[in-house]
Amino acid sequence: MKIDNKDFYHGAALTQITEHESFKALNKADGKYGHYLVNTDRRLLTKHSEQNDSWQFTFQPADLQTLESDIKSGFKTFLVLVCGGETICLLDEAEFLQLIDLKASGQQWIRVSIPKASMRVHGSSGKLKHAIKHNGFPKRVFD
Repeated sequence: MKIDNKDFYHGAALTQITEHESFKALNKADGKYGHYLVNTDRRLLTKHSEQNDSWQFTFQPADLQTLESDIKSGFKTFLVLVCGGETICLLDEAEFLQLIDLKASGQQWIRVSIPKASMRVHGSSGKLKHAIKHNGFPKRVFD
């Protein structure tokens, strides 16, 4: 079977999750690529971007519906944004809801940049006032 580039990027994130001391189980949440159930109560939607210096991630209406459904079902819901070979930006529900509109009928976007030591994140609906630390992933998934 041919290995797609996206498999390498998603694999980098999943390896860090499975090596964490609080990890118990990883399953596909459904048939959507990059949508996972971690342990029994956490859902991750994983995306990757291969750009340099700044990474943009596009969310189609189906992605927005997936996130909304996970939240409504009571799961701790996270976005895992793999920024090339540079870093992984983890956004929790409160953070990504500041950046994208889950009720939008069209696509939404999130952009991650690293101007200094931490990540700055902007989206189609706003920007985070705080920086995201590189070492927040995968630890915050299990907090």
